[in-house]
Amino acid sequence: MTPEGIIRTYSDTVYRIAFARAGTKADADDIYQEVFLRYIRRAPEFRDEEHAKAWFIRVTVNCSRKYLGGASRKKEVPGEWPAENGPEKEETGVTDSFGTPEEHILADERMTELLRELQKLSSDARLLLHLFYFEELKTGEIARVLHRKESTVRVQLKRAREQLRLQSEKDGVLEILRG
Repeated sequence: MTPEGIIRTYSDTVYRIAFARAGTKADADDIYQEVFLRYIRRAPEFRDEEHAKAWFIRVTVNCSRKYLGGASRKKEVPGEWPAENGPEKEETGVTDSFGTPEEHILADERMTELLRELQKLSSDARLLLHLFYFEELKTGEIARVLHRKESTVRVQLKRAREQLRLQSEKDGVLEILRG
């Protein structure tokens, strides 16, 4: 695959993880740019798609950790959840797979509520929930990418879900993740 194709393929994943970690569009944009600069500079060879995805997730987590480590960036400021296609698009990310306009509006409102609740979590909890539900990684894959024990990931994921459930004012916000 060409470098442009790889960037297109992993653009959404990188941006959403950067945003999940950073919490603001401006910081996510900077992290996004740094990840792809590293990709272009290093030009790594990937064995397969799984290896490429793991590389981009790991580099995004590392870049965000380094970027957010600065004293001026310690406090997270919630922002709007990123769009489906990276930093350019300004939509909620809800797909058009809903039948009627009413169903689409309801789904959009529920997704907006979920994303608002996710922003209240720590960046690590958001990252775990994002990797599990939005990137659809299994706990073993998350453990490999984050260099943690699988049992640790399962416990942390359970805690993040519980925290989300407890802070959520509306019933069913957590159910959106399962749906």
